[in-house]
Amino acid sequence: METLVAVDIGTTNWKVAAFHPDGRLIGSVDTPAAVHNDHNGQYYDPEELWKMVCTLLMQLSQRYQIPGVTALSVSSMTETGVPLDATGMPVYPAIPWYDPRTASQAQQMDQLIGPGRLYELTGLDPNPIFSVPKIAWIRDNEPERYTRVTTWLPIADYVNYRLTGEIATDYSQASRTLAYELDGRRWSSEVLEAMGLSTSLFPPILAAGTMLGGVTAVAARETGLSQGTPVVMGGHDHHCAFLAAGALIDDVVLDSSGTVESIMTLLPPDKPRPRRPNGMRVGFFLDPSRYATMGGILASGASVEWVLRSIWTESTKGSPEGYLGLIEAARSIPPGCNGLCFVPHLLGAGAPIWDPGARGAFVGLCADHSRAHLVRAVFEGLCLELRNLLDAVETSFGARVTALHTVGGGARNHFWQQLKADVTGLTVNIPDVSESTALGAAMLAGVGTGVYRDMVDASRSTFRLQQRFQPSEKNRATYNRLREVYADIYPKLRDINHALCSME
Repeated sequence: METLVAVDIGTTNWKVAAFHPDGRLIGSVDTPAAVHNDHNGQYYDPEELWKMVCTLLMQLSQRYQIPGVTALSVSSMTETGVPLDATGMPVYPAIPWYDPRTASQAQQMDQLIGPGRLYELTGLDPNPIFSVPKIAWIRDNEPERYTRVTTWLPIADYVNYRLTGEIATDYSQASRTLAYELDGRRWSSEVLEAMGLSTSLFPPILAAGTMLGGVTAVAARETGLSQGTPVVMGGHDHHCAFLAAGALIDDVVLDSSGTVESIMTLLPPDKPRPRRPNGMRVGFFLDPSRYATMGGILASGASVEWVLRSIWTESTKGSPEGYLGLIEAARSIPPGCNGLCFVPHLLGAGAPIWDPGARGAFVGLCADHSRAHLVRAVFEGLCLELRNLLDAVETSFGARVTALHTVGGGARNHFWQQLKADVTGLTVNIPDVSESTALGAAMLAGVGTGVYRDMVDASRSTFRLQQRFQPSEKNRATYNRLREVYADIYPKLRDINHALCSME
């Protein structure tokens, strides 16, 4: 029996999972991401990460009595990377994508190269989340350590390196570094020289689903895997989720609903990429013959957790009773929340605005509003923000969005998904998959070892639809009016929020 294994290094959790080739989950084990703090900000310890991956792989094999692994692949959050020296040892901890310490380096890129030229070259904006500002931060703040850096590896590829001894990355990860030229398909000497960095820092690039190597004898002892087990190049976690959600075979938009809510759309094969950013970011898909456009709500699941923790109740924090009570309270309030609106910019504004100085807000609050109104307003605000994202997708691609395939933790909240359909006017499909990112990585492992012919075959072999939500006609007029009001809120609060931001 073939068994495909995925390692998924996420922002919130680190996980390993095993699947049958038809997509059925054999089992998974996970652990909270080990995030540490120091005077500079947050970080991951690369050696600790590797040891946790080893432990999880051991636990997976023992708990589910997996006799052998056909192939393995790794997915991860992007932008976060590990700087290595000439011997392959980490020189500095991995800076999470969301850590704000690199803002000044991103501003430097903005001044030296300019956002227009950066987008033309890389499909990205000069944002501190990307890899180049992180490397420049290490150079500026840890110069002795920086002199020993010879290679920058995205965090998934660091795990691959520990498994196989091979150094490489894939196109979906390279496209999130701010160092990769899309048209030339090369590391950008123009960008890197302007920042005083070298193209030699970055690894060779392989297509996702390509054989990388076999598990080494050392890694076999540490992980419990058999020596020589095939390791196949994985990729960006949202791209892997896209593959598992069946979006590749239906050509719909992926809505990855987690702490951050990411929207991803593919261009048809070999179609030129959009030249107007419209607040969206562009890069290669796992298959480098196709471009993907991405944008996100930075505090999507984070807004729900915030309202649960800070407004709904402390006593049932994180418990099913508290969360279910939250949903029932929201359901009891009429559409439009009696004139209350929430702006979900708790972590700044993502696409299509990209404003780190934006802040969240309740607008229209009055004495008649209850906690339940506040809760429903949070969900409606997230859906209105999603509609803005989808408008940017349509503008960028010149195509009409007709449906969403939603995966992630938010997909289990059926009230939210029906509200999403009502506010956007789109069909929302929920694939029958509990571990979409991990399944996508496992599918790539199968592609690289011939279990599937290609990514489309992998999608057709594993995709099943769990539930579909259709827009409610009776609520459409209310949400169309609310959408017009919502569009005016950010511009009118922008200067106020920036002034308040400067006081933090």
